Amino acid sequence: MKDYYHEFHIPVMGTGHSVDTPIRVACLGITSVISLVDDLLLEKIRKYYSEKFSLPYSRIPANENDGRAKRITAYLETVQEIVRIKMDRIKKQPFFKNNEKSKYFDLLPEESPLKKAYNKLLHMKEGSKRSALENELTGKMKPGSIDVNIMVKLDRIVFGSNGEPLGDEFSDAKTALRGYANSSLKSGIVFSAGINQRLFNYMARFKDFYRDKTGQVKKKIILKVSDFRSSLIQGKFLAKRGLEVHEFRIESGLNCGGHTFASNGILLPTVLKEFK
Repeated sequence: MKDYYHEFHIPVMGTGHSVDTPIRVACLGITSVISLVDDLLLEKIRKYYSEKFSLPYSRIPANENDGRAKRITAYLETVQEIVRIKMDRIKKQPFFKNNEKSKYFDLLPEESPLKKAYNKLLHMKEGSKRSALENELTGKMKPGSIDVNIMVKLDRIVFGSNGEPLGDEFSDAKTALRGYANSSLKSGIVFSAGINQRLFNYMARFKDFYRDKTGQVKKKIILKVSDFRSSLIQGKFLAKRGLEVHEFRIESGLNCGGHTFASNGILLPTVLKEFK
């Protein structure tokens, strides 16, 4: 995503493999994607990291009213706070040392203006000009995006303790969306594994998916697609509700075990040709 310095991101991997990846790599400017499928897992990991970073923690019980959405919001806020803490620590580190700050700049792509300025810094002699450039580079350091993923077809109806189905807004996908929408994250949400019109209609309730008065979108919509027809249908559906697609992420049906042969085994070059 062009809002960040790197030209790659770490995609979602299962329900747990990348669930804490932003805590590990966002402070190095790298964007990654968290799965929002397993909210009970997120709660356990929130407890672990809250203790590790001495953050306040209050358990959200499994039977809490709207607990799934609350657990997701709480986890995302915790991740964001930890990334902020780690980023602040790295910014305070000196240049010209073998530390995380050096790693941040070493990992940047060579064509990045920030990397070019850093390479220039490495060849400067001590003095006011070098100090000024150090301050400028430090000021431009920013974390990678904490993106999230919802598999839109994982949208089962939830039943209450009395055995009766809860309202439609308590389905798995909608509670995951609400949990993300209620967070203070400024990032992207990746919708994958099909089309869910009810979920897209529900998204129109949250202002963070629309442009604000300055023209900025706080929460950007990203669609993971495996053919042109699907991307066109979804894009039109969202556009009718005033929702913009920030990015289409194209994958073949062979991308991973969960999507094997979803498009009759069509390989990526053929899929990309449709978009050309």
